Amino acid sequence: MEPKLKILSDREMLDIDQASRALLWEVGTLAENEEAMDLFEKAGAKVDRKKQLVKIPDHVINEALAMCSSCVRLYDRNGGEPLIIGGDHVYYGTVGIATNVLDFETNEYRQVVCDDLRDIVRLSDVLDPPDFILVPATPTDVPASIVDVIETKILLTNTKKHFIAEAQNRENCLKNIEMAVEVAGSLEALQERPFFSTLVTLSSPLHFRNDGVELIVECAKKGLPLFIESGPMCGGTSPATLASTLVMANAELLSSFVLAKAVNPAVPLIYASWARILDMRAATCSHGGPEFGMLRIGTTQMAKYYGLPSGGGGILADTKSIDVQLGMEKMGTGLLPALADTNMVVGMGLFADENAISLETLVIDCEIAGWIKKVKKGIEVNDRTLDLTVFKEVGPGGDFIRAKHTRENFKKEMFLPKVMDRGFLALDKDPEEKNMRTRARNYFSKMMETYTPPELPEDIDAKLDAIINR
Repeated sequence: MEPKLKILSDREMLDIDQASRALLWEVGTLAENEEAMDLFEKAGAKVDRKKQLVKIPDHVINEALAMCSSCVRLYDRNGGEPLIIGGDHVYYGTVGIATNVLDFETNEYRQVVCDDLRDIVRLSDVLDPPDFILVPATPTDVPASIVDVIETKILLTNTKKHFIAEAQNRENCLKNIEMAVEVAGSLEALQERPFFSTLVTLSSPLHFRNDGVELIVECAKKGLPLFIESGPMCGGTSPATLASTLVMANAELLSSFVLAKAVNPAVPLIYASWARILDMRAATCSHGGPEFGMLRIGTTQMAKYYGLPSGGGGILADTKSIDVQLGMEKMGTGLLPALADTNMVVGMGLFADENAISLETLVIDCEIAGWIKKVKKGIEVNDRTLDLTVFKEVGPGGDFIRAKHTRENFKKEMFLPKVMDRGFLALDKDPEEKNMRTRARNYFSKMMETYTPPELPEDIDAKLDAIINR
């Protein structure tokens, strides 16, 4: 059986659900956008336009949830089987916003440029995992007003995997869709096999900003998948208890689902969260502590409580260097969501409180994710794995190294690392020559020899640039 992990009882999930519903009805959510207020009113919510306050009754939430699917299918560009986002499927992906990169050559921090994003996307394309790519860094060498659409162009032209794009407003969201249509051949083809989703980051506490509303509305109109995340900070943008932070994250996500389903009942939605804590000593948001993993288990359980696909942050670290703390934090924040069956665990490559990324870290995270996926499979107990024939062949006092059974089974049963060191201790060697980071660098060079760009329509660069610069 597969190992499972829960942090909330059935009664506690019911309590969080009831508290979330009470919060949306008794306190409400701020909606500055007229279109959002119209849509909420259409759905049956109580709208105070003067205060820009929306209060959502139970029956409206129930109606929205009834329109949601228990799984979402996310496609790649190779025509392969889709990622099934739902149930007990667990996939790992990268995540964005980093504006700094730990330079591969100089070992110094500097600002991310487009070439860095291209290299990270290409490495993500050949590593397995990532199973999908959420735009993993923010270039600083292009105008801020179009950085999001330039990111999307880099993703479209450098990976075959499913990716999650970001957009800062309606105009750029529509440009992202238009560029994807150019690659897909038609809107209908993109809708049938969507190879990209759109990230929507909600604002805590209980606040629908114009940009978030615009992304939800435009993607819902087109019926394209939305990865909607709520990231309240316990003690900062949410009350200082983990339970109340779960209530706020859940309420924000439920209200966003009501809005999306008011636009299009068929739009695919993924319930995701970055609920975390505000570190009271450092005055920073912590992504590497135990609370981050605990909150991810809680938000995943709430998604499953409603029968929704889930996602959220994981394999993240607060450390500012590639060190022991990085491995400790990334293993912890990657394993806990996986054991809770978070469908999309997002964070590979990122560290330093989500402010930095590096090629080596992405390789290390691939190894960590592989380690976790092995644990997730559990121990297979059946007639094949319990067969006594090999015992009879070897007999008491023998060894199994030369047995045919070993050759046939060791790759199926054992995790075989690619960059972790399991060799003999060589006392005459410089330890720095064989440290984890060095091995990750070497593996990066080896993997990039296998990279092939995605097949693209003729003159696609010119067509995408025309859309970006319009």
